Amino acid sequence: MQWRDNGLGFSPVTIVLHWMVAALLVAILGLEIAIAAAPDGVADAGLAEVQNLLGLVLFLVSIYRFYARITSFHPLPVGRPDPVEVANPVEVIIGRSVAAALALAMVLLPAAVWLSRAAGGAAVVLPGGHALPRLIDPAPGLKALVDTLFAIGGTAFLAGLALHLFGAWKNHVVLKTPAVQRMLGKHVEL
Repeated sequence: MQWRDNGLGFSPVTIVLHWMVAALLVAILGLEIAIAAAPDGVADAGLAEVQNLLGLVLFLVSIYRFYARITSFHPLPVGRPDPVEVANPVEVIIGRSVAAALALAMVLLPAAVWLSRAAGGAAVVLPGGHALPRLIDPAPGLKALVDTLFAIGGTAFLAGLALHLFGAWKNHVVLKTPAVQRMLGKHVEL
């Protein structure tokens, strides 16, 4: 079994973790919407604790994903079915840069939430009443700075995610390359 990415394809570990991160993001955002829509305090604590747990799992998985991204060979780009057509080098560089930036953001954004809550004097409480240790003592000025950086990073992350989704759509629908099938675990010819 291939445990690490190589020039020919993604490892099963990378594929599973890619889709796991996607599912965690959808769940965390869905819980955020549910918390915002809930009447004041109704089920808020329980949902927030589950959201914190999912954020912790996302953070831990993302540390490995970012490490694997920067230490493994990235698979070669897949071309169009027409053998004369090859991948545009500028698009390959942009795609790989966006993928690396998204992997880094998945480490930095959960860490920023943890730091922001600690700076605000709040604990990150998990289901069962367990809390993550506070990283720092409460500091309102630092909380404001971290919140601003989080807003900037979150906006950049959403822009990168939009580019990532656009690239997947373009490869699958417009160019008809097997890039999406490769990320679904299917063996593709380069």
